[in-house]
Amino acid sequence: MTPPGWGDYLRFRDDLAAIIDPRFYSLEWLDGEVWSGRIRLFTGPNSCILASIKPYPTGALELHVMAATGELNELISSTIVSVENWARSIGCIVAVIESRTGWAKVMKASGYETFQTSIRKELS
Repeated sequence: MTPPGWGDYLRFRDDLAAIIDPRFYSLEWLDGEVWSGRIRLFTGPNSCILASIKPYPTGALELHVMAATGELNELISSTIVSVENWARSIGCIVAVIESRTGWAKVMKASGYETFQTSIRKELS
């Protein structure tokens, strides 16, 4: 049986494939995570957000936004709002967007602020 939202996922699959780093994640892995529900899909007419829930040892829950693609204004004005509302409804106390630095500037007006920074050096 096809999981709910699979058709929406397929609509954005090529765009998502273009933004994931294949050295770390295969598209087949992403397909399986979405199919199983471990990664949840939220869509608007022209945007898509992939998110998961990260539990902490204390029982606190974090909404972890993993990827987004599509129309920027829609992502900011409605799609992320739907994701946040869902996260609140299941008890999440924080939302984290893990992405490129440009999202920190774009999401500042929505109440997001830089908490930690990751830096990375290629070793190849």
